[in-house]
Amino acid sequence: MEYQALYRAFRPQKFSDVVGQHHVTKTLQNAITRNKESHAYLFSGPRGTGKTSIAKIFAKALNCQFETDGEPCNECELCVSITDGSANDVIEIDAASNNGVDEIRNIRDKVKYAPAEAEFKVYIIDEVHMLTTGAFNALLKTLEEPPAHAIFILATTEPHKIPATIISRTQRFDFKSLDIEEITERLEFVAQQENTAYDKEALSYIARIAEGGMRDALSIMDQVIAFSSDEITMQDAVMITGGIERDELNEWMKFIEQKDSEAAFKKFHQLIDEGKDPTRLVHELVYFIRDIILMKHSGEISEETAFVHVEDELLYKMIDVLNDAMVSMRFSVSVSVHLEIVIVKMIRVLDAPLPAAAAGGASSEEIAELKAQLKHLEQKIASGAAAVKEKPKRSSSARSRQGFSVEKIERVLNSANKEDLVKLKDGWPGVYQYIEEKGLQSLRALIKDSVPVAASDTHVLIKFDNDVHSELINQNAEKKEELENLIPTIIGKKVQVVGVPDSSWQQVRQNYIDSHRNDIQQKQQQEEKPSDIARKMFGDIVEVND
Repeated sequence: MEYQALYRAFRPQKFSDVVGQHHVTKTLQNAITRNKESHAYLFSGPRGTGKTSIAKIFAKALNCQFETDGEPCNECELCVSITDGSANDVIEIDAASNNGVDEIRNIRDKVKYAPAEAEFKVYIIDEVHMLTTGAFNALLKTLEEPPAHAIFILATTEPHKIPATIISRTQRFDFKSLDIEEITERLEFVAQQENTAYDKEALSYIARIAEGGMRDALSIMDQVIAFSSDEITMQDAVMITGGIERDELNEWMKFIEQKDSEAAFKKFHQLIDEGKDPTRLVHELVYFIRDIILMKHSGEISEETAFVHVEDELLYKMIDVLNDAMVSMRFSVSVSVHLEIVIVKMIRVLDAPLPAAAAGGASSEEIAELKAQLKHLEQKIASGAAAVKEKPKRSSSARSRQGFSVEKIERVLNSANKEDLVKLKDGWPGVYQYIEEKGLQSLRALIKDSVPVAASDTHVLIKFDNDVHSELINQNAEKKEELENLIPTIIGKKVQVVGVPDSSWQQVRQNYIDSHRNDIQQKQQQEEKPSDIARKMFGDIVEVND
C-alpha cells in the first residue's frame, strides 16, 4: 500500500478520537442516542480543527446498525464504505469548485429520493461560504422543507459570509482552535504509533507553529520526519519551519537589550542568510517576550535571559511594535525591511523614559509636596475662598454635531433652479442602477433612501432618510467624490454634493424661507411698475397714459 500522509492516516474515525471539540462531539452523541437529530448543521471554525472529520463520523453514527452510545462501530459494511468514500448515501461536496446554482438544484432534485442502503441521506457541503447568491437561495428552499431522510452538514471557515436565513435554519457549532497541550499529546501518540523517536520540546514547538490546527501540526511533523530520517529533533523542526532556536533568539535579543544596533543588525542578516522567514521571526519574538513576562511573574527566570531586568511596561510596548509590524508585513513586498525597522523601534522603546508610576512610584519628596498642596487646598475650601466655576461655553464641536452645514445648504438654495432639479430627480434611479451594476456596495447602501431636493449650477442638495448617511456624505471625501463624479452624466454639470437629513430638512427649509421673506417682499416691490404702485395708492380712478 502506498504511503499516506499523517493527517490522512490518523484522521479520527470515532468521536473519542477527536482532539478537543468536546462540546461538539458530546452534543452530537446525545442527539443520536436520544433520536433528536436535526435536519441541518453548521460547523464553523479555523482550518484543521476537525469539521469535516466530525461530519463523516456523525454520518457513520447516524447510519450504523451497531452504534453504541452514539459511537459508530467502524466495522460494518456501511461504516467501511463511508470511511473510504464509496457510500452512495453520504455525499461530500466541495462548494469551492461546485458553487453554482445548477449544482444545488441537482441536490434539490435528488434529495427527495429515499436512501438506497442507509437510514439517512447525509450531504456534507465543505467551504459552503463559497456558494453564489443563487445557490444559497436554491439551498434555502431545501432547508425550509427537507425530507425526513435527509440531513445537511455545512462546513465553513468563514461563517460571516453565509446568509442569516441559512444560519437560522441550522444548528450551529463553533469549533475552537486547539490548545498547544492537546496538539502535543496527539503528536506524541502519532510518533509512538509510527515508531519514531522524538524530542518532546520539538513536538511542543511544532504544536505552537501550527497555531491551533491539528492538520497543520501533522503536516509539519510529516515534513520533519522526512527531513530527519525518522527522528524528530528541535533543530530539524526549526530548520523546516524557518524559525529560530531559543538560545539563538535569546542571544539576538541581548544585543537589543544592550542597545547594540550594529550587532543586532548583523545577527538579523545572518539569520536571513540562513533562510529564516522574517514573518516567522516576528512571531517568535512575540512569543519570546510573552514568555519573559510570564516567567518574571512566576519567578522561574534566569539571569542569562534577555530583558529579565526590563520593566513590564516597556515589554508591553515592544509587543505592540511587533504586532504593528505583523500587520504591515502582510501587505508589504519587502518584509525584511519591516523587521529591520522593528529592531530600531525596540531599541527606541528601551531608550524612552518611563512615567514615574511605572518606574517604581513617586519619591518621598514628591509625596510630601503633594500632601502640602492638598492641605493648602483644603484650607481654601474651608475658608470659602474656592473659585466659582464659570458656566462652560457651548463648544463649536457641540454645535457641529448635527452633521450638516446650514451655510452650505443656504448657498445651494440661494442659487437653486427648477430645471436642474427636474433633470436630477428624473435621472436619480439611473444613478442607483449604475452604482448597483458596478458593484459599489457601500455607495449603493449610502444613497439607497435618498432624493435630490435642490440643485444649482454649482451644488446639489440631497436629502437622506438616515442621519448617519447624511453626515457620512458630508464628511467622507472619498464617498462624496464618487457620487459627484456620477452626477454630471445626468445634468451635464460638475457640481458639489451637500447632504441634509430628512429629520432636519423641513425645519431648515422653513428657517430659510422665514429669514429671506423680507428680502423677497422688498425685491417684489422693487420689480413692481409705477402704475401698479399708483393704483394701490389711489384705486381705480387712476388712468395710465404711455
